[in-house]
Amino acid sequence: MPLKLQHPELPKDIIAAFELLQNGRVPLDTDIKESLNGSRFLKKMANEYLKISDIQVLTEKYKKPKAFYLKRELSVSFSHTKDALTAAISASKTVGCDMEEAGRSVHQRLAKRMQHPGENLELYNKNPLIRVWTLKEAALKCIGTGLRKPMNGVKILPVTESLFDVQFDDGREAKICSFQHQEHWISICYHNNADN
Repeated sequence: MPLKLQHPELPKDIIAAFELLQNGRVPLDTDIKESLNGSRFLKKMANEYLKISDIQVLTEKYKKPKAFYLKRELSVSFSHTKDALTAAISASKTVGCDMEEAGRSVHQRLAKRMQHPGENLELYNKNPLIRVWTLKEAALKCIGTGLRKPMNGVKILPVTESLFDVQFDDGREAKICSFQHQEHWISICYHNNADN
């Protein structure tokens, strides 16, 4: 069963969950298997926490997943590592989530390519680079581009230890709640549906 994630900086109208995978491995041979795992997980979450048993989840390569219940669209996003899945669902906010193993390393050269010109270096000096990666990727998933848009087009501004403001080069804004759970960094980006 998906474990519901709760954090004081995560809005109540976002349901986030986490699950360790059995056998400690996810079959990541193809994008189709990744989408199937994410879709199944979202359906389990909807059933457990929203009491919705017939949610439809549509995934298409290079596009943000979509979910529908009674012709109403829910915003969904999922992420995985080799040993875990996480996802977020909201009826009132657009969401994007990313998760990485806390011990995963990111080369310093990549940090320079991720950095927005207007970002304070303190973001990179005070946080593990893998956390910054999840902040950036969650933001890009929220707007539906994923890594097809460069990470340096996303400006991250710390608000508290776990809450960040996000500014996109096109003027859009969002927030990110980022925290560590069971040796994973999880970042969930969100904005109100009416904002964009």
